[in-house]
Amino acid sequence: GLDTQLVLLSLDGFERCSPSKLLPPPLPSSCSVAPQARLLAAHGVSEVRLWQLPLAHAGPPAGERGGAPPPPPEPQQLLLLKPSGLSRHLFCASASSDGRWLLASDTSPRLYRIGLESHGAGAGAAPEVTRVPLPEGAAAAVCAAFSADSRLLLLGTTLGTLQALPLDAATDAPPCIHTLRPPLDEFAGADTGDAVADGTLAAVLRLSLSSDLQWAAAADARRRVSIYSLDALAFHGAMPRLSSPPAALAFVPGTPLLAVATVDKRLLIFDADALRLIPAACAAGSEPLQPVRGHTEAVLRIVFNQAAPLSLLLCAQTWSLRVDLNADAHPSLR
Repeated sequence: GLDTQLVLLSLDGFERCSPSKLLPPPLPSSCSVAPQARLLAAHGVSEVRLWQLPLAHAGPPAGERGGAPPPPPEPQQLLLLKPSGLSRHLFCASASSDGRWLLASDTSPRLYRIGLESHGAGAGAAPEVTRVPLPEGAAAAVCAAFSADSRLLLLGTTLGTLQALPLDAATDAPPCIHTLRPPLDEFAGADTGDAVADGTLAAVLRLSLSSDLQWAAAADARRRVSIYSLDALAFHGAMPRLSSPPAALAFVPGTPLLAVATVDKRLLIFDADALRLIPAACAAGSEPLQPVRGHTEAVLRIVFNQAAPLSLLLCAQTWSLRVDLNADAHPSLR
C-alpha cells in the first residue's frame, strides 16, 4: 500500500474483514509467495522473514452482516533469517512454490533447504533450516526465480548472465551450475546504438519463466530482454530494442508469449519461440496504454488469472489496469 505496509486480505472476506498487517515492513516489491505451502517470504536490507499464511477466512455469511465480523486468523512468522558475513545488503530473496527452498543473495547467493516437516511436529516449532553449499561459480543475484515444480532455480546475476541450478531435495550435494549468457555481438553495434566497449554485460534485473518450463526471459539494465531455451540451456534470441526500460514481464500461461510492460506505459507481446512481436495481441498495439498514460508510476507486476489466461492485470503502486488479449492474434491464445 501507499503507507508501505504489507497487508493480507482474504478474497472471500474482501471488504468485510480487517486486513492483517505484517511488521516490520519489507522493502518494496520484495515479496515472494510459495502457493503450495501457503508461505510468504519478504526481505529487508539484512534479513528474510518467512510467514505461514492462514487458510481462507470468509467472515460472516452475506445475510449476516449486521454484527462485527470475527477477526481473521493472523499469519504466523516461521523464520527470521539473518545471513552472516560482511556484506548483508540483500539484493533479493525468493521461495520455491512448495516452500522447501529459499534463496537469498547479497554479494553472493545463499540457498537454504526448509524442513517444513519439523514445523508440523509441534505448536510453535520452527522449521529446520539447512544451508546448501553452492559451487564457487555462483554469482551475486539481483533477481531469482524457482520453477513451478521447484526443481530448477534461476539466478539473474550482476554479471549479466543467467545461472540455472537443478535442485534435488533428496541429496545434500551442491547443485551444478549452468551459466547462460547472450553473445556480446547481439548487443553491440548499430542495432543497439551503444556498443559494449568494455566487453561486459549489464546486470539482469528481472526474470520470468514460462509455465511449461521451456523458456526464460531476462531483462537487463540496458533495456534488453533476452530469451533463453531451458530445454537446450542456451541463449535463444532477444527482443527488439525497447524504447523505454522494461518495468515488468511475465509469460502468458500455457504459451510461449511474453508480456512486457515498459516504463512509458506500453504493453508488448513477444513470441519467445518465433522471436517476433505480436502487436495485434493487444488493442493498443505498440502505443502507450491510454487509460494510464498520464500516470507517473510504472507497472510493478503483471498478474494473470489462471481461470481466464487471456486477461492480465497490470499492477502499479496506485493503480491497476486489466487488459484483454486478442485470442485471434496467435494460435496459442485460442
